[in-house]
Amino acid sequence: MKPLYLIACSASKLDRAAAAADIYTGQAFKLAMKAARRADAEIIILSALHGAITPDQIIEPYNAYLGGMTKADREAWAARTAAQLAPYADRAAVILAGKHYAAAAAAFKNKTAPLAGLGIGQQLAKLSTL
Repeated sequence: MKPLYLIACSASKLDRAAAAADIYTGQAFKLAMKAARRADAEIIILSALHGAITPDQIIEPYNAYLGGMTKADREAWAARTAAQLAPYADRAAVILAGKHYAAAAAAFKNKTAPLAGLGIGQQLAKLSTL
Protein backbone atom coordinates (compact mmCIF):
# COMPACT_ATOMS: atom_id res chain seq x y z
CA MET A 1 0.00 0.00 0.00
CA LYS A 2 1.27 3.47 -0.89
CA PRO A 3 2.08 5.89 1.90
CA LEU A 4 -0.59 8.54 2.60
CA TYR A 5 0.38 12.20 2.61
CA LEU A 6 -1.98 14.89 3.91
CA ILE A 7 -0.99 18.27 2.47
CA ALA A 8 -2.37 21.68 3.43
CA CYS A 9 -3.70 23.94 0.69
CA SER A 10 -2.15 27.35 0.10
CA ALA A 11 -3.51 30.87 0.20
CA SER A 12 -2.18 31.64 -3.26
CA LYS A 13 -4.16 30.11 -6.08
CA LEU A 14 -4.71 30.31 -9.79
CA ASP A 15 -7.45 32.69 -10.89
CA ARG A 16 -9.46 29.97 -12.65
CA ALA A 17 -10.87 26.53 -11.96
CA ALA A 18 -8.31 23.73 -12.03
CA ALA A 19 -7.42 20.41 -10.47
CA ALA A 20 -6.59 20.84 -6.79
CA ALA A 21 -2.99 19.74 -7.43
CA ASP A 22 -2.62 22.66 -9.84
CA ILE A 23 -4.78 25.42 -8.37
CA TYR A 24 -2.63 25.96 -5.26
CA THR A 25 0.50 27.91 -6.13
CA GLY A 26 2.16 28.50 -2.75
CA GLN A 27 5.78 27.48 -2.30
CA ALA A 28 5.14 25.19 0.69
CA PHE A 29 2.31 23.44 -1.17
CA LYS A 30 4.48 22.87 -4.24
CA LEU A 31 7.35 21.51 -2.13
CA ALA A 32 4.96 19.23 -0.20
CA MET A 33 3.51 17.88 -3.46
CA LYS A 34 7.02 17.19 -4.76
CA ALA A 35 7.89 15.32 -1.57
CA ALA A 36 4.69 13.25 -1.79
CA ARG A 37 5.34 12.41 -5.42
CA ARG A 38 8.94 11.41 -4.65
CA ALA A 39 7.53 9.05 -2.02
CA ASP A 40 5.02 7.68 -4.57
CA ALA A 41 2.33 8.52 -2.02
CA GLU A 42 -1.42 8.70 -2.15
CA ILE A 43 -2.21 12.38 -1.62
CA ILE A 44 -5.11 14.06 0.13
CA ILE A 45 -5.20 17.85 0.13
CA LEU A 46 -6.61 19.61 3.17
CA SER A 47 -8.61 22.56 1.85
CA ALA A 48 -9.88 25.33 4.09
CA LEU A 49 -13.09 25.43 2.03
CA HIS A 50 -13.60 21.85 0.83
CA GLY A 51 -12.02 19.75 3.58
CA ALA A 52 -10.26 16.60 2.32
CA ILE A 53 -9.98 16.55 -1.48
CA THR A 54 -8.06 14.56 -4.04
CA PRO A 55 -5.44 16.20 -6.26
CA ASP A 56 -7.50 15.58 -9.40
CA GLN A 57 -10.67 17.18 -8.03
CA ILE A 58 -11.58 20.29 -10.04
CA ILE A 59 -12.24 23.29 -7.83
CA GLU A 60 -12.78 27.02 -8.26
CA PRO A 61 -10.44 29.53 -6.63
CA TYR A 62 -11.64 30.66 -3.21
CA ASN A 63 -10.58 32.89 -0.34
CA ALA A 64 -10.63 30.91 2.90
CA TYR A 65 -7.86 30.28 5.43
CA LEU A 66 -8.10 28.37 8.69
CA GLY A 67 -5.87 30.87 10.47
CA GLY A 68 -8.41 33.57 9.69
CA MET A 69 -11.34 31.62 11.14
CA THR A 70 -12.67 31.67 14.66
CA LYS A 71 -11.70 28.81 16.94
CA ALA A 72 -15.25 27.44 16.70
CA ASP A 73 -15.15 27.55 12.90
CA ARG A 74 -11.74 25.80 12.85
CA GLU A 75 -13.06 23.10 15.18
CA ALA A 76 -16.13 22.61 12.97
CA TRP A 77 -13.87 22.39 9.90
CA ALA A 78 -11.64 19.84 11.64
CA ALA A 79 -14.65 17.70 12.60
CA ARG A 80 -16.09 17.77 9.05
CA THR A 81 -12.70 17.04 7.51
CA ALA A 82 -11.96 14.27 10.03
CA ALA A 83 -15.21 12.61 8.93
CA GLN A 84 -14.01 12.78 5.31
CA LEU A 85 -10.66 11.27 6.37
CA ALA A 86 -12.23 8.49 8.49
CA PRO A 87 -11.82 5.81 5.77
CA TYR A 88 -8.04 6.43 5.88
CA ALA A 89 -7.59 6.68 9.67
CA ASP A 90 -6.13 3.17 10.06
CA ARG A 91 -3.30 4.00 7.65
CA ALA A 92 0.05 5.55 8.40
CA ALA A 93 0.01 9.19 7.37
CA VAL A 94 2.60 11.90 6.83
CA ILE A 95 1.07 15.26 7.62
CA LEU A 96 2.60 18.17 5.74
CA ALA A 97 0.46 20.88 7.26
CA GLY A 98 0.37 23.41 10.06
CA LYS A 99 -1.39 22.78 13.35
CA HIS A 100 -4.85 24.00 12.29
CA TYR A 101 -4.92 21.73 9.23
CA ALA A 102 -3.27 18.83 11.06
CA ALA A 103 -6.09 18.88 13.63
CA ALA A 104 -8.28 17.06 11.09
CA ALA A 105 -5.96 14.04 11.35
CA ALA A 106 -6.12 13.75 15.14
CA ALA A 107 -7.75 10.28 14.91
CA PHE A 108 -4.87 8.83 12.92
CA LYS A 109 -3.03 6.43 15.23
CA ASN A 110 0.10 6.18 13.10
CA LYS A 111 1.10 9.61 11.89
CA THR A 112 4.18 11.73 11.53
CA ALA A 113 4.18 15.49 11.30
CA PRO A 114 7.66 16.60 10.21
CA LEU A 115 6.62 20.26 10.08
CA ALA A 116 5.14 20.42 13.59
CA GLY A 117 6.44 23.33 15.63
CA LEU A 118 8.46 24.84 12.78
CA GLY A 119 8.21 28.41 11.50
CA ILE A 120 7.49 28.93 7.81
CA GLY A 121 11.16 29.31 6.87
CA GLN A 122 12.02 26.11 8.73
CA GLN A 123 9.05 24.35 7.11
CA LEU A 124 10.26 25.30 3.64
CA ALA A 125 13.77 24.09 4.45
CA LYS A 126 12.40 20.80 5.82
CA LEU A 127 10.11 20.29 2.82
CA SER A 128 13.10 20.73 0.53
CA THR A 129 14.77 17.73 2.19
CA LEU A 130 11.81 15.33 2.10
